[in-house]
Amino acid sequence: MPISFRIPDLLDVVSDYHKPLNPNFDVLDAGFLKWIDGASFLSASHKKAWKHAELPLLIARVFPDADAAHLQVCLENMMMFLILEQLTDTPATSVVSKKWADEFVEALQQAESPQTKKEGPAAILQHLGTKVISAIDPPYRPGYIASNVLLAEGVVQEALDREQHDENNPISLETYLTTRRKSIGALPFHDLARWIWKLDSLPDRVLTNPHIQLMVQASVDMVLLANDIYSYRKEYLEDGARHNYVTVAMHDPITSIKAGDVQAAIDYTVGQFTATLARYKESKELLPFGDDADLSAKVEQYAEIMMDSVAGNIEWSVACKRYSLFPDEAARKAGLVEI
Repeated sequence: MPISFRIPDLLDVVSDYHKPLNPNFDVLDAGFLKWIDGASFLSASHKKAWKHAELPLLIARVFPDADAAHLQVCLENMMMFLILEQLTDTPATSVVSKKWADEFVEALQQAESPQTKKEGPAAILQHLGTKVISAIDPPYRPGYIASNVLLAEGVVQEALDREQHDENNPISLETYLTTRRKSIGALPFHDLARWIWKLDSLPDRVLTNPHIQLMVQASVDMVLLANDIYSYRKEYLEDGARHNYVTVAMHDPITSIKAGDVQAAIDYTVGQFTATLARYKESKELLPFGDDADLSAKVEQYAEIMMDSVAGNIEWSVACKRYSLFPDEAARKAGLVEI
């Protein structure tokens, strides 16, 4: 039986943070397509999937003000993420996922002095990891690597959750969020943006400020909530969207949503998104750095890059072939999705 639901336009919700597409997009996209076409190790089906992912569009949206050189590094970071995702997604076991998560982390941690020569996908991860780490200035490397370690941990936990899935004892939204905040991969974007805009001079009293930490978590949560909304159709067709906020919301008693009521679960998730944006704005208003003009400007830029990642992900999600949400412009304007 077909399923249909409507998604409110989240671009309207974040319209204050909208920016034009990075002007370096066309060159970045052309280079990416050329790389795919020349990648003999990719099958025809994988090439199609890579093109549909439209990673240059994502990068050009998330980093709208970056120059071409920085964009290329950010794209290579995202290419590593896509490789990891493809190797650890359904039907990969937790053992297989752990193996590739370890390869992913090793490609970054040992990028400056690789211990062994790799083959297959591990060789591609190693090659890309070396390029990314060599480009990132040393002060930013530890934080960037640490964020990707969390990403790898989240990917492995998702595989464990799939294996331990019990319809009679589903995971809670709280448990789901703990893993998804890692696996969504939003924190490495923050580290890359801090590198691009040379924000290493932000003192610990800023980075550890509770309002800043709430803003960071809120921006990560907004990325994952929006992504789970827009990817629900794709994931449902692949495996029933078992590891998706919308599905988990239908089974967590705190929501009072009936199982199978997709529209109610979508509406609940959208409500969580708007509430999280409100918390982000409230925390930003409470920041205590207004008396220091130079520091305040840097904190403002840090806050801006957080929302670039949120708005950029939404822009990409609505438009990309990876999710293929809307068959035509009328459906897009109506927010109507059909499965």
